[in-house]
Amino acid sequence: MNTSELVEYQQKVEAYIKEHKMTDLFENLTRLLVLSRPQDPMTFLIDILENRRMQRLILVAGVVATTRQEIVVSLANMFNYKVITVDDHFKSHWINDDQVNQYIHAELKKTEKHFRGVVISGYPNNITQAYYLQSLGIIPERFFYLESDPDFCRQYYEQISESQEEVTKALTRDRLNKKDLEYIYGSYMDIFNTSKRTKEDIIENIKQIIRLRDRKFPPLRYPRVAIIRPPGLKERANQLAQIFSKRYGLVQLITFDMIQQQIQNKGALGPLIYSTLQKEGEIPNDIMNSIVYTELLSTESRTKGWVLEGFPKNEAQLKFLEAQNVNLFVILNEDEDVLINKSKQLKIDPVTKIKYEKVPLNNKPLLDRLQNYQIHNEQLLKSRISKYQAYVKLIEQKFGERVQVFKLEKDSTENIIRVTDVFLNNPKIYN
Repeated sequence: MNTSELVEYQQKVEAYIKEHKMTDLFENLTRLLVLSRPQDPMTFLIDILENRRMQRLILVAGVVATTRQEIVVSLANMFNYKVITVDDHFKSHWINDDQVNQYIHAELKKTEKHFRGVVISGYPNNITQAYYLQSLGIIPERFFYLESDPDFCRQYYEQISESQEEVTKALTRDRLNKKDLEYIYGSYMDIFNTSKRTKEDIIENIKQIIRLRDRKFPPLRYPRVAIIRPPGLKERANQLAQIFSKRYGLVQLITFDMIQQQIQNKGALGPLIYSTLQKEGEIPNDIMNSIVYTELLSTESRTKGWVLEGFPKNEAQLKFLEAQNVNLFVILNEDEDVLINKSKQLKIDPVTKIKYEKVPLNNKPLLDRLQNYQIHNEQLLKSRISKYQAYVKLIEQKFGERVQVFKLEKDSTENIIRVTDVFLNNPKIYN
């Protein structure tokens, strides 16, 4: 086998592994073997895979019990699944992991092979419970984590706690538990914010994921995708970039991260970039083009394809990127009044001039600096947004069928992914 044949073979193997999510499956199976140490590993693994085919297990955790339970019951009725609810059995808010694990184990035994599927509500909530579930040889088909905004969670814990110290501990615990669960379940885990999306919307999205069995659609080739978003509103675009990177095997390039890296490296460009941001100015186009071009030229970007977030921001940068043969522009836009309201909620760090959509709760010095430091100049906001929307029209006119525009608030992530799946398998965009 010569070098070119070897490369082609390796690419086919990698594509197959990505399409069938085998990396996550192998990691979970290996973890189960280490935890269980069965005498007959082959039989143990066969049993796990056979059980997974016969009965679907869906986990739903996070958020307060009432909201979660309404979503769980609706899904169970839709698919004729059995529901196991931790909250119904344990009335106390603070319960022992061993008690919960034993209860779940007993309930799963009762439902074994008697239902099309099982939905567990309120479990697992932490790494101990997740590891216990894996020690039983159980791999869920999906894990849906329902989160809420920090203010909502704080109000909830204030109602059931005796002191502010308990409230702070509970919020910190939830944050760390979520991080642990993301580590364990990886791409098996989907996160929905119940403060930002309606219950009906979340139910519909979960339903679609379950029905599709989360199939991955590898693109025909290694695409180049640019995500364009309104000024300052980078959170949703970052999430999409991360999803595209995992789903299609693309290199993830975040403009904000590139800029911060230049500042931290203290190279020739660092002081100039820092000085410009301190004056809330725009980094010169030739510098931004140079920074981005360096990343696009990397071997990994050229061989795997890339998803670029936060660039280009103007016509000069667009002209530069045009030469890089972008296959798809994903544009996030909204009505002017929606963008103005979202921009008004941005907070700016007076020290670094970094804009925040969500305030990091674990950074008290930053929290103190951000207080009462919001953007209030509505005329300035209108000017920025009008300029952005004119820029969106320019991209649509210039690139036509290579552009997909989505509503920042109204279009679900699942809808964007479905459209992108189809789009990246259209041979026309690679010509």
